[in-house]
Amino acid sequence: MVDISDDMMESVLSPLTQHPLSSVELDRLNAEAWYFQYGNPVHARVLAETAVEHARAVEDAYREAYGRLSLASYQMRHGDRVLAEREFHALKTFFEDYGDACGEMRASFGISVLLERAGKAEESYAELIAYLRVLDDAELVDVVMVYNLLGVASVGAGMIDGAMRHYYHALRAARQLDSPDHLALVLSNLGDAQHSAGNYEDAISFLIEADTMVARSCMGAMAPIVAGNLAMCQLAMGAHEAAYETIDPYLEISDQVKWTGRANNAFFQVIAAHTYVAHSDWQRARAKVNKALNAAEASGEIKILTHCYWVLGLVERGCGHLDAALAALCEAESRLSKVRDPYYQVQIPHELARTYAALGQWREAYVYMERFQQHFQLIQGSAARARTQMMQLQSELTEAERDRDSALVKQAEAERARTNLEMLNRELAAKVVEIERLQEQLREQAIRDPLTELYNRRYLQQTLVSELQLAERRNYPCCVVLIDLDHFKEVNDRYGHPMGDRVLIALASLLGANIRGSDFACRFGGEEFCLVLADIGFEMAVARAEAFLEAFQSVSIELQDQQLSGVTFSAGVAEFPRHGRAVDQLLMAADEALYRAKAAGRRRVMVAD
Repeated sequence: MVDISDDMMESVLSPLTQHPLSSVELDRLNAEAWYFQYGNPVHARVLAETAVEHARAVEDAYREAYGRLSLASYQMRHGDRVLAEREFHALKTFFEDYGDACGEMRASFGISVLLERAGKAEESYAELIAYLRVLDDAELVDVVMVYNLLGVASVGAGMIDGAMRHYYHALRAARQLDSPDHLALVLSNLGDAQHSAGNYEDAISFLIEADTMVARSCMGAMAPIVAGNLAMCQLAMGAHEAAYETIDPYLEISDQVKWTGRANNAFFQVIAAHTYVAHSDWQRARAKVNKALNAAEASGEIKILTHCYWVLGLVERGCGHLDAALAALCEAESRLSKVRDPYYQVQIPHELARTYAALGQWREAYVYMERFQQHFQLIQGSAARARTQMMQLQSELTEAERDRDSALVKQAEAERARTNLEMLNRELAAKVVEIERLQEQLREQAIRDPLTELYNRRYLQQTLVSELQLAERRNYPCCVVLIDLDHFKEVNDRYGHPMGDRVLIALASLLGANIRGSDFACRFGGEEFCLVLADIGFEMAVARAEAFLEAFQSVSIELQDQQLSGVTFSAGVAEFPRHGRAVDQLLMAADEALYRAKAAGRRRVMVAD
């Protein structure tokens, strides 16, 4: 057992030498130990230690086994996972022989957690799914934990739709339990599942509510985990400053591992590293990702280890170490067979494509870009299904209203009817809040072009204003480059629109992989693209555009049995403030230069007058 101090033991119960505990007191102690394992794990450990000690003193092997379950759970998250696994298997056998379904289920829960962390999501799911039959008679805390873990395992196995159903069962039970820590756990995981499905709006909604639950918790042990999931979603949406603000309060917590466990601490550290990458703070990003790697390897968490190697690849590429970046990303890719989470299936091929492009290995870049596109299209469908599931809450709300009205008519008949009415009203109010938040977030416009994944024109119009203001304050130039593919209509007419889409994706990949962190690329519309290049004059902007043109001509684009190469573009360059001080002036100047480039024979870059 884990050593604890005398003052901690005295804060729970009187020492064993004063008086033995009754079976009722031992049951209460074990129930509280199991309940507090997420919100206050150290307190839960002390309760379990005490229960085991007193149960042994009276030779009560049954209640000692329940205390050992909580200690094994603590060991699993904070200590030796091999020891925890051995203990869970022994306890499962004990409770099977004893005929105790609850104890057997809790032991299987621990085994399932360890399987899921080892990347064996299907085995994890199979270990636990049989216990659904006993949940009707189970404690609410067990209902929450079992359905939540089934949701986690479903995501790991790539069964996003099934995960949503399990999480909603867990959420319903957590609201009934009214435990901020368990609500934060389920809401955070539900937000992570929506994020994995590409449904960022609903993900943010659930994670913000999870953060609200953390604020209600006495100890806040879930806070860094919720912050990590929220920051990961914000990073995926391009909200880099918001991600940094989310994780910043927890960056210097010295005893974080004690409260969150090794795996969750590794997850938070790698998200912090990812946030530093988004801000091009390579030194701090490297320090965090190295710390995360060590913690992830110690915890045996395959999914987090995959994330660590992905972020390490971003760090190495940001530092200019392209070979090291490729090696790290390949390490991440090698684990994708055990990590079915759609988010990683999309992001890692995308970063491999960018890295191969930076190395000039265009064929490999194209292969991974094609793989990325395939998974991206799948996740788009998954996002639509996730949003549809959320919209079905409206139908559930109508049904809940009917049930509530029926309960109102019958409330005078019995106390049970009044109790049911109160429960329905709580559920109704929660669903109203969720639907209102969903409706508000659905009004927000997407900032990404779905085909190329570059920013769209709306983003350009909004962001270029602030870029020009920053350039004026800091007294440096800023260039806008408008790019238009040459003879693009002929490509569509001759090869078909699917090939035209491949051309657009290939150019977007080239631009996105070769601009600086301070620059950004947009799809302006149709076959037009726009680059915003900060702190360089028009001469350098022209040189970079010409380099892009030369590189793009050498790209070979394939679709089934068709092959296309030698595609070119024309470009116009305008410099702030030389060619205009307002967004419209600058874009018009670049457009006029692009028109002259077209008129002069295409396949060239020209500067505004």
